[in-house]
Amino acid sequence: MTFAVVTGGGTSGHVIPAMAVLEALVDAGHEPSELAYVGSRRGVESSMVPALGVRCAFLPVSGLQRSVSPRSLLANVAFPFRLLAATRGARRLLREWSPRVVVSVGGYASEPAARAAVAAGVPLVCISYDMVPGLATRRQARRAAACAVAFEGSGLPRAVVTGAPVRRAVRTMQTAERRAAVRAAMGIDDDCLLVTVVGGSLGSAALNSGVPAIVASLAAAGVAARVVHITGRRYSGGAAVPGAGTVTVRTLPHEDDMPSLLAATDVLVSRAGASTVAEIAAIGVASVLVPWPAAADDHQTRNAGWLGDAGAASVVREGPDLAADVAAEVLRLAGDPAARRALSSSARSMGGLHRGNSLTELITDAALA
Repeated sequence: MTFAVVTGGGTSGHVIPAMAVLEALVDAGHEPSELAYVGSRRGVESSMVPALGVRCAFLPVSGLQRSVSPRSLLANVAFPFRLLAATRGARRLLREWSPRVVVSVGGYASEPAARAAVAAGVPLVCISYDMVPGLATRRQARRAAACAVAFEGSGLPRAVVTGAPVRRAVRTMQTAERRAAVRAAMGIDDDCLLVTVVGGSLGSAALNSGVPAIVASLAAAGVAARVVHITGRRYSGGAAVPGAGTVTVRTLPHEDDMPSLLAATDVLVSRAGASTVAEIAAIGVASVLVPWPAAADDHQTRNAGWLGDAGAASVVREGPDLAADVAAEVLRLAGDPAARRALSSSARSMGGLHRGNSLTELITDAALA
């Protein structure tokens, strides 16, 4: 028997929540054999989700291209045909698996299975973890049995505030214990400031270019610090930023155990994707958030504002002086441990709902209705 099919993907911003939902359902008592996942052949999910031990299917669907290049225009012309073929494939899968519920985490990869669920009369639960629901989620929500949302005021029908899906390692983390263990393994003393800079799985050119200013400002002030610079896969071939004075730098293309690194971090510099913001809150991390201004519907600004407006994060808007602005804010927090503790404590207090069971309870209610 299949209890739930989870669908969505294409980018890690959708795949990580999908994996979090699958883990939460296992933790709620469902065997991996009762669960399945449907994503895109073109996304990162094919290398990430199978490790969970659930059945997986990857369909030939991709999103609309925003570029006006000839290749992108041709891809957009083919989009409706690919979506139709993928939806037919999803219908075959649902007939074979006979799930009690389909759970969509959004993104273009969720469309075929969500459409198939509606056509087959299978309850559909949409999950929205951004302050501004994405286009696919808004469209699917019209026919959904319920919408699980991370924030009040989503505007989606039949919305229930459940918190955002976060990975098991985040939900169950004993932060203080994990922090001590990770810092010891990294050789970081208690009086050494750990600054982590990350711009998402692919990376951020704007944040990457600001790392030298962060290093220089900390070194000029004589702050003993370790900067972990996660470039993102798109920029993994670039030259590493050197350390200076009292500051050492470790450069990585990506980090497989990001929750542990966040637990050990004193100051995080990051974009404001939904999964990142949820993990900051669930773990309790002092952060400097730089929303990506080109995000759809400017949703990263709203995500960052959820923490920033509550005094749970420092928010820096991207502009011509971004590197200097971020470096100044990191230096301010470096010299003010009380401010770091306040940000961390406020963030953690806002993450309680993310660590709870409300999401799996809503999915179960929809499946058994």
